[in-house]
Amino acid sequence: MNTTYYITNKNNQLLELLNTIDHCLSDARLEEVDNIIRLKEELLANDGIHITPEQLNNIISLLLSFVPMKVKEVG
Repeated sequence: MNTTYYITNKNNQLLELLNTIDHCLSDARLEEVDNIIRLKEELLANDGIHITPEQLNNIISLLLSFVPMKVKEVG
């Protein structure tokens, strides 16, 4: 059984995620840019619906990669 997830548009969550991804893209290293663009295109193509567990992990990894080290060390 394939599990899929979705990002609701309630409270503009999908739009906020896409804006956050754009912000990450502006600060990304060159080797990260292709993966970030691909992830954003996949989210846009599906309108935030039918997100695979792999895509969800990619979103989480992307967002965590931009957390400052000082914050990561506190946790």
